[in-house]
Amino acid sequence: THADGLFPEWTRESLDRWKAPADFANAARLGSVDVNVSSLAKARPQSPRLALPGPDRFLLPISLVMPQRGSLLLESDGGGREEMIASLNQLILRLLSVAPPAKLSFTIIDPVGLGDGFSGLMHLADYDESLINSRIWTQSQQIEARLGDLNDHIEKVIQMYLRNEFPNITEYNRQAGQIAEKYHFVVIADFPSNFSELAAKRLLSIATSGARCGVYLLMHWDRKKPVPQDFNAEQARAHCLRVVGKKSGTFALNDELIPGVTFSLDQLPEDGLTRDLIHKLGAASRDAERVEVPFSDIAPAEDALWSVETTKELRVPIGRTGATKLQYLAIGRDTRQHALIAGKTGSGKSTLFHVMITNLSLWCSPDEVEFYLVDFKKGVEFKCYANAHLPHARVIAIESDREFGLSVLQRLDEELKRRGD
Repeated sequence: THADGLFPEWTRESLDRWKAPADFANAARLGSVDVNVSSLAKARPQSPRLALPGPDRFLLPISLVMPQRGSLLLESDGGGREEMIASLNQLILRLLSVAPPAKLSFTIIDPVGLGDGFSGLMHLADYDESLINSRIWTQSQQIEARLGDLNDHIEKVIQMYLRNEFPNITEYNRQAGQIAEKYHFVVIADFPSNFSELAAKRLLSIATSGARCGVYLLMHWDRKKPVPQDFNAEQARAHCLRVVGKKSGTFALNDELIPGVTFSLDQLPEDGLTRDLIHKLGAASRDAERVEVPFSDIAPAEDALWSVETTKELRVPIGRTGATKLQYLAIGRDTRQHALIAGKTGSGKSTLFHVMITNLSLWCSPDEVEFYLVDFKKGVEFKCYANAHLPHARVIAIESDREFGLSVLQRLDEELKRRGD
């Protein structure tokens, strides 16, 4: 019942009711098993006293569960490929529907179909390119590079975020809140086509080390093709839920056919509903991509106002990094004497300026910090500090011309010489 509520059937009514969840379900339905108890038990008791307590046939959902059992291996000997690729598409949409917007990223590799097997998902890139890592990757060098990027990400998560504090990315994200790390899924069709030995080595590294760091495999494996040399197939299988396509057209969990138990993969809804679902998921991600940290997280308490001394170093928090740490602006020690802020339009440069100025003014007294605020382009809008009579500001110039800017620099140069003498 819980699974039915979490993973409803794909219908127009369920799509209309769908709202982006606040938390990741850490699971995604893959398919179901039809259990025939009579066949499974070989016989059915005839005596009323030995009757089964429930129905002799029922369906059980089968799901991937994060963090440890979130990878999937679909193996085929040629048959069932189309159904497996469709299942991977369905699984991508299912994952997106049970995760907060903009918290998942998919790297899709389709060397045989050249992207055709996942072409409908390219609509997601119209809303947010990071959802599918910009495009579908097909060439050998591209595959090596993308898997290398994900190996680098795993190293970063282990060394910078998890360390010896968190057992896995799920626990880390519970502490991180607004700056939780994304989960990454590598979706592969027709492995091992176009996989070099290096790409296969990187793939195996993701299979063995990725789950703890929130990086998972969703892979279709064509077993008719030889794998790269030194690729340890059993090691990859050990970290994945396996579904094996049989020549009879059936599917077996972990390559086991059990009498009375029939496994089937969930499939995509009809084309029109799939298209509408993709656009709804993409729009939700686009609208939620912005990550905001409350200013109160870094501002001083009332009894800490003007409490920072800058004799040895100017150090003030400007944001968050990791689950429990603050990011500091720190200059004045060793070779850290200046800061250059660069970025494209809309990337948050002005916001960062305001955070730096405001928090420096709250943590440091005017005896510790002075500002020369010069705006040449109507960008940072320093007028608010003039209106508030900011006591730290020695100069507040709005829409300044070059001559005035030069005079400010000359004044600072004189101060530099005075301190040098």
